[in-house]
Amino acid sequence: MRRVAAAVALLLFGLASAAAQVTTKGPLSDNAVTPAEMGRRLEEQALQVKAMGQHADRIALVDFAWPTTPEEYRANAKSVIVLIVVVSSNEKEIPLKQAYVRANGRTVPLQRIASKRSTIPEDAAVASTVGRFREDSFYLAPASAMMRKGDLLVDFAINRSGFRLYELPGTPPDFVRADRNPSPPPGAKPDATTLRAAIEREYPGFDMTLDLR
Repeated sequence: MRRVAAAVALLLFGLASAAAQVTTKGPLSDNAVTPAEMGRRLEEQALQVKAMGQHADRIALVDFAWPTTPEEYRANAKSVIVLIVVVSSNEKEIPLKQAYVRANGRTVPLQRIASKRSTIPEDAAVASTVGRFREDSFYLAPASAMMRKGDLLVDFAINRSGFRLYELPGTPPDFVRADRNPSPPPGAKPDATTLRAAIEREYPGFDMTLDLR
């Protein structure tokens, strides 16, 4: 069974110019996530922000998928696929500097394996409420890090670091939970064919070249 966690994070500015970061989680889902679905989620959040008479300088969506079988888990070097979509009002804020998990006083970096930037049409709600500069990126996160109590965060290229996307732990499948050592073996790399198939199954339509160096 596919276990996906979805969340949205944004920095809101109200009429009194007070800023507050808001992070919300969506329900677990078994449905594949397409670029159009992520665009729909962005528009939905933008309309909610607009209805409150507020605006945001940046917004981020995160969706992650656990391996579906023990074989896929091992082939992908005990990693979780993480999709992060960000939109900023400032083009210089992307690409993201890094994504990472902070838990128990430790920082665990995620490995970026693909990234694509685009410009949102001017007539989109998110363009007027947040901005037009979008980046879609795939990362690999160690299963061990995603199972700890902590936070998933990103640093933008400028202006904003430690932007909190998701409060961990996630909800792994039973075979991952049963693994006594859910950390990737030293020097291990995911099998490119297995990883590509998993991304195409869980996130169809994201046309990106994987970089597994």
